[in-house]
Amino acid sequence: MLEGHGDDVWKYRNVKANFSSNVLYGQLDEGLRIHLQEQIGTVIHYPEADASSIQAASAAAYGVLADQVLVTNGATEAIYLIAQAFFGGSATIFTPSFAEYEDACRLFGLQVRLQSWETVREDDLFSTDLVFLCNPNNPTGLLFSPDRLKKLMQGNPQSLFVIDESYIGFARTDASLLHFLAENPNMVVLRSLTKSCRIPGLRIGFAVGQAARIPFLRRLKMPWSVNQLALEAASYIFGHPQQFTLDVSSLLEETAGWRRELELATGWRVHPTDTHYFLMETPDAFTAAELKWHLVNKHGLLIRDAANFRGLTPHHFRVACQSPAENQLLTEALYQCSQTGL
Repeated sequence: MLEGHGDDVWKYRNVKANFSSNVLYGQLDEGLRIHLQEQIGTVIHYPEADASSIQAASAAAYGVLADQVLVTNGATEAIYLIAQAFFGGSATIFTPSFAEYEDACRLFGLQVRLQSWETVREDDLFSTDLVFLCNPNNPTGLLFSPDRLKKLMQGNPQSLFVIDESYIGFARTDASLLHFLAENPNMVVLRSLTKSCRIPGLRIGFAVGQAARIPFLRRLKMPWSVNQLALEAASYIFGHPQQFTLDVSSLLEETAGWRRELELATGWRVHPTDTHYFLMETPDAFTAAELKWHLVNKHGLLIRDAANFRGLTPHHFRVACQSPAENQLLTEALYQCSQTGL
């Protein structure tokens, strides 16, 4: 899906506040900015072909061995590598969710079985080679507990579970499955630095699994897929973890308060969430696409039209918590829309 993802701010010139992206709000870390400026001259050389230095640093940060980590061009490259590894096989994808799971599977000839998130039970049995699950989920922000996921995996040892934890840093509880890697051989966990460290323009992610799983993906990966500045950013982030520690409780308190304000201001449906982004629905009078156009052109505010997520409707849109001042701008704009229409 080259078109249709969130954060299409590049299309517009007048955006004052961007609610369409799930990336943490705020500016680039100042130390990281200075480091990248100092390292700009290194782009005259090729980066490491296999990103081996960051492989070791990320393994230390995630508490695993270096041969259990594959460094990728964002989590998306890992998704496509896994689909390629199971060429012609089959996959179950819980919906609504990130479109690249399905796109990658269909590109490599996998038969795709879609199942609603709401119908997933701990004793479900799957007949597919792969099971893709985003946790916390995008676009809903909902979270499966580790216990629930472990029961699913243990009941389906024939399937490889791809657990996308790109947004795990925004979850209140320690919901990551990385701690259970040893006891779940049929699992690969995806991680990303782009969301919580505010570097979506520098594509860097990680696939973490048991040592028997990762080498095959490594053989499929093209050399130099992670560029030099992305490697420099990762090196700095892993070397300065205290600068990138997120106050999750405060962020989620802000989000909860803002959700209540939006419900009171609009009367529209505001969906529950376990993180800092969530779905809303427009009234029947207009669609999310029409609302998006109105907000960006009349108010300079950008939202995510979520109609292209499987299982959602033309009335669904997604927003992510920004600064209090920016949140207030959207609350006021949506209030006006609820009172007078578009």
